[in-house]
Amino acid sequence: MTRQEFITELRQALQGQVDQATLQDNLNYYETYIMQESRKGRTEQEVLDELGNPRLIAKTIINSQPEEAPKRRSQESYNEDYGQQQGSDFDFRVNGRSYSGWKGIVLAITAVIALIVIVVGIIALVAGTISLLAPVLIPILLILLALRLISRR
Repeated sequence: MTRQEFITELRQALQGQVDQATLQDNLNYYETYIMQESRKGRTEQEVLDELGNPRLIAKTIINSQPEEAPKRRSQESYNEDYGQQQGSDFDFRVNGRSYSGWKGIVLAITAVIALIVIVVGIIALVAGTISLLAPVLIPILLILLALRLISRR
């Protein structure tokens, strides 16, 4: 891989995933770094081997963006980078972390069960409160209704 191929691949991986300023800053940084290391006597290939895969570098850059800044990558792009087949795995996301396969399924089921328990608990609390107050409130309401009917005559 040449320096230009590295920069092109990095650009393609970052395009649409980070803002234009971040994209350009990172491209400039890696372009400058490769040239500076080459001037120190290292071959371009040594520097590129040290840097590694530009797609993994892009993934790190994308993940290091502030929470509101990153743009979601399409599933196809993710699958392409990591060699996964579409539809082959269950994927459950919590706070930006992805859980795949059986761990994702177990986590999703646990979340649904927790939600059901919370809803049932709220219903039980409301029903319990009503059942405690009903013996007191019903006679009071009946007395108020009777007084109102009497006062109208």
